[in-house]
Amino acid sequence: MTPHIPPSDFLLPAGVHPRIDAFYSLWLEKCQGDLPASFQFDLEVLSVNYPLLARIGMDTSGKALLWLDVATDAFWPFKTPVKDRPVVQSVPVPSIKRVIGALQLTLTSGIPDYHETTSWSHGGTTVSLARIAVPVKGEQGPELIAYWEVLEPKDFV
Repeated sequence: MTPHIPPSDFLLPAGVHPRIDAFYSLWLEKCQGDLPASFQFDLEVLSVNYPLLARIGMDTSGKALLWLDVATDAFWPFKTPVKDRPVVQSVPVPSIKRVIGALQLTLTSGIPDYHETTSWSHGGTTVSLARIAVPVKGEQGPELIAYWEVLEPKDFV
């Protein structure tokens, strides 16, 4: 995986949530001129500060994105990711094409992706999310570390 732009050239938009900005800064710190290795991101440790955190890669056929590791103590505002299961099983139906496409592009391009979602209803509550996905080197090939931040409602648990 060779990024088309240096990782440091990707810029987050102004006003992103402070934890998104901090997570991106952490990833940049680990880049050291090249993509960091996935083992540099201990999800159990990082999930204390970044609760909606996951590592994503391709299945052995190279056709489907899989949850490779998932922060376990989080209350996910979409269907809870399950390790070694397809990502598509957790994505809200109206968002599947956009979310899977964006994650696959980040995986193949090596360029981070940031996206703020429009709101949707989760158990009667309207939820707005921001997501950053950053590329990393996995043992079996390219992977992503993805982090979601609930923007609204502020008290979502």
